[in-house]
Amino acid sequence: MSRSRSTLVAIWLASAVVVTLAAVSLYNSATRIPEFAGRTDPATIYSDPEALFRDPGLLGTAVEIEVTRAVRDCMATAGFRYRGPVEVEALRALIDPERDGYGIAAGADVSRPTLQAGPSRSQRSAYEQALYGSSLESGEGGGGCAAAGRQALDTAVATLQSLPYSIARLEAEALAHPDYQEALARWVECMADRGYSVATPETLVTEMYNRISRVSGDGARALADEERQTATDDFACRRGTIDAAMPEVAADLAPAFVEENRAKLQTLIPADTAGLPSGLGTGDVQVTLVWQNSADLDLYVTDPSGEIVYYGNDTSASGGQLDRDANYPCGQVTSPAAENVFWPTGSAPSGTYTAEVGYTSDCGVEGTTTFRLVIQVAGRVVEEITATVEPGGEYRVSFEVGS
Repeated sequence: MSRSRSTLVAIWLASAVVVTLAAVSLYNSATRIPEFAGRTDPATIYSDPEALFRDPGLLGTAVEIEVTRAVRDCMATAGFRYRGPVEVEALRALIDPERDGYGIAAGADVSRPTLQAGPSRSQRSAYEQALYGSSLESGEGGGGCAAAGRQALDTAVATLQSLPYSIARLEAEALAHPDYQEALARWVECMADRGYSVATPETLVTEMYNRISRVSGDGARALADEERQTATDDFACRRGTIDAAMPEVAADLAPAFVEENRAKLQTLIPADTAGLPSGLGTGDVQVTLVWQNSADLDLYVTDPSGEIVYYGNDTSASGGQLDRDANYPCGQVTSPAAENVFWPTGSAPSGTYTAEVGYTSDCGVEGTTTFRLVIQVAGRVVEEITATVEPGGEYRVSFEVGS
């Protein structure tokens, strides 16, 4: 039985903080590629907020991804592919209570993640210099791309700590939820029938950890056997009690947590851009307009100098490019219709940009047209708008770059 499918909500939610703090030691030595390493994409929370309760450490995964990206991009600039674990198979089922207990005494009995090929011996010193600011043999460091990772970590942690609807509040409300309290009482009864006198699963795990931390050798091995039996009994009792209650608790609390925190969360977890056509130009700035009928809409993006990139000026002096134009002339229809303006990496000037959607011609379409406008800066969604525009009308939004 997977521990991750049977964990108390308090442990689930606290794991986000634990993984965040653990990233301090991970950022300069271990990155998983592909980024999600068998885990849930954190952006899932926007369409499925209850994933916060089902997937332990989901917010911690988002933090690790941010740190990984910062180090990886920095190393790529230095000419190196960042080394790290590739993928953990069946990550959500790594800990088996009958084999591993809670994973305290001996840790989970799982194989190590596969590593990317490291730098050759001749490149090792230069690789370490780029990553740490010095070679490991020198015993110095504290700079290099690891410093970029630390900065990303600090920013991500600060974002989580400043959520309007805090993780601590979510945990407290989950623990106080009537469905959880009722389930907890039944769990206590189930554990009492198995010979345990304990008030909460969290207390049970904490007591086991404290006992194991005070012994070593044969004593630790003996407690490891007890740990496995305790975890097996614990999770067996959770199946029909706490586990059964958690979907209701999640349904009541998770949507409000995500909605109230959406603006902050989107700075850490970019909104899902699935549904955008493939092959679009990307870079420092990318503005994409998508709609689903034969009307002729046009995208105009004004850069900080005032120059407009659009169908009549598809390349600007600042490097902006229009690489997709749709539904012109009428009758020449693409599906989905899309227009895309972008500034390649390293070319976008800092300042205020304005994106405008203009309804040029209805091409026989009656009424208004619904469109989706996605604005990305450095690969991160900063605005994602669904709106309507009527024939002859327009929609305009401004955004900042590099400020």
